[in-house]
Amino acid sequence: MPRPADSSDLERLGGDLRQEMSATATGLRQEMSATATGLRQEMSAMGADLRQEMSEVGTGLRQEMRAMGEQVRAELRQEIQATSEQVRTDLRQEIHSMGEQVRTELRQEIRESAAETRLQMEQFESRILARVDASAAETRRYMGVVAEDLRSDIKAVAEGLGALDEKVERFRGEVREDFGKVDRRLLHLEVRVIGRSGPA
Repeated sequence: MPRPADSSDLERLGGDLRQEMSATATGLRQEMSATATGLRQEMSAMGADLRQEMSEVGTGLRQEMRAMGEQVRAELRQEIQATSEQVRTDLRQEIHSMGEQVRTELRQEIRESAAETRLQMEQFESRILARVDASAAETRRYMGVVAEDLRSDIKAVAEGLGALDEKVERFRGEVREDFGKVDRRLLHLEVRVIGRSGPA
């Protein structure tokens, strides 16, 4: 029966694996460095050759392009002069046709926009009128409440004034009665004074 692995065996196994992985990584780095160096040398040599070939090809192409450019310029001048009148005529016709089409489309868009604007204005007017009606109704309700309060206040004031008039009238009656009593007393007093002041 095999002996179960303990922690020391696992540590030795881990150390061995780390050593093998480190050695493998070192070898891979060396191989990659050598391969990269070789590739750089090959690419440098190929780049020099390509630059030389491209320089030679570029010189030849420049010469050919100059010759072709002169020829193309001459041919283009001839074709442009030959087709300029036809192009002008075609452009005039196309511009005229496009102008008519654009005017027609603009008229249609203006009519549609005007109709949409009218619809929006009608909707806006309806909303404004609804708000005005609601505000007027609210104002009428408020003024009705205020008027009812004023009526109550005016009625209370009128009742108070009526009661005050009644009190004033009673006060006047009492004053007239008191003055009448005073007048009668003064009259009696005057009669007594006159009677006493007569011949003895």
